[in-house]
Amino acid sequence: MRLARREPSRLFVAVDVNADSLSRTAWRAARREARGGVRNLLCIAASATELSRELPGVADRVTILLPWGELLLAVAAPEPATLEAIAALCRTDASLEIVFSYDPRRDPSIPALRDYQGISAARVETRLREPYRRAGLDIHRVEDLDNRALLDYPTTWARRLAHGDSRKIWRIGGRRG
Repeated sequence: MRLARREPSRLFVAVDVNADSLSRTAWRAARREARGGVRNLLCIAASATELSRELPGVADRVTILLPWGELLLAVAAPEPATLEAIAALCRTDASLEIVFSYDPRRDPSIPALRDYQGISAARVETRLREPYRRAGLDIHRVEDLDNRALLDYPTTWARRLAHGDSRKIWRIGGRRG
């Protein structure tokens, strides 16, 4: 909602597979503007794969902030079908930003990511560049972030992590090829 307010001429689509996670945001966005609502935000409960079938090639920017569960696995392991679905959402040359974190002490349910503990952005980039390219996404940079950098992202979860214990966080920047 904060992004939609900052850029009222753009359409924003908030997506989560869990409809309950979006319900409060959808309710707030649907209110009258005088009461804090925004007209340029849609909330959709769907996976990236479902969304790409319904809205192929519409996005000029895709931002994935602090995914968890299957989406975290898809962007960090990575999982080709989901990366292809993300690419399918994008127009040619659409920008891509993914911010993710993994801490095996806090996220033990994703064994495929255990080797992320302590690795650098350069190693993340080496690991992800080719699978992303095969999916149609070109990585231009990967950088390490610290917790304070999460304050730049206007989400409740980013703020919570920003003020929590230190953890490894990476930001991927790229484009749809």
